Amino acid sequence: MFLILYNPFSRNGANTNVVEKVVRKMKRKNESVRVKSLLEIEDKKEFLEKLDPDTKIIIVGGDGTLNRVANELREIDKLPEIYLYKAGTGNDFRRSLRNKKKLTRIDQYLINLPEVSFRDENIVFLNGIGLGFDALVCHTVEESKKKKNKLNFFASVFKSLKNFEPFDFEVEINGERKRFENVWFVSIMNSKYFGGGMKIAPKADREKDTLEVVVISGISKFKLSLFFPLIYLGWHTGIKNVKIFTGKNVKVYSDLPAYVQIDGDVYENILELNVNK
Repeated sequence: MFLILYNPFSRNGANTNVVEKVVRKMKRKNESVRVKSLLEIEDKKEFLEKLDPDTKIIIVGGDGTLNRVANELREIDKLPEIYLYKAGTGNDFRRSLRNKKKLTRIDQYLINLPEVSFRDENIVFLNGIGLGFDALVCHTVEESKKKKNKLNFFASVFKSLKNFEPFDFEVEINGERKRFENVWFVSIMNSKYFGGGMKIAPKADREKDTLEVVVISGISKFKLSLFFPLIYLGWHTGIKNVKIFTGKNVKVYSDLPAYVQIDGDVYENILELNVNK
């Protein structure tokens, strides 16, 4: 028995068509299948615990959907078989997996996730966290009335570039504190990608027990705009304004309230946060 869970608002509402496609594929294989919107399930932990143990889950959605599912399932001792069907607008989680099939088993990646704490929040994340410019880009995309796609994301990069002013951060990695001035962003990555395919941390690996911390600072807007496309290929790491560190425990302190994005979801006015893997 397969249960398809989907977010009706992912991919600007186009996921309904994807779900219908998956149902047709399953029926051609003579598989028993039913469909349910994730928005109809108030308590996902309770819902899954009551499922028949032979039920296999297929999630149709992108990074935002997966992040919310991972956080709601974090207290379940044993997850059922969970598969991801390619959907959503970001798909950085799927992009980081070695298995690139449209239907990929992922329950092993939804446990023992890194955690970020700030204010009264404690959140697990799949891909990464960004403070500063990249979070402002995510905020600009969210505020835009245009559809979420790569073209809108790229346009939001240049719109944010006009408005963002770098500021200072202190970053503590495994107990060693460093100060950076004129910082564009600090990224704490559990995998290589953010922003719909930008290879910000080429050596990050979600199967390792460490995180990659990427700091870009001391660079002009003009120079940043020139090398920003290089991030898609991971070629930015050799530039002197880019510093990369590895650690299990990361704390970030901002001199000014900052935007923070966690797997693409944006939080405002953050002064400090603590990350552990």
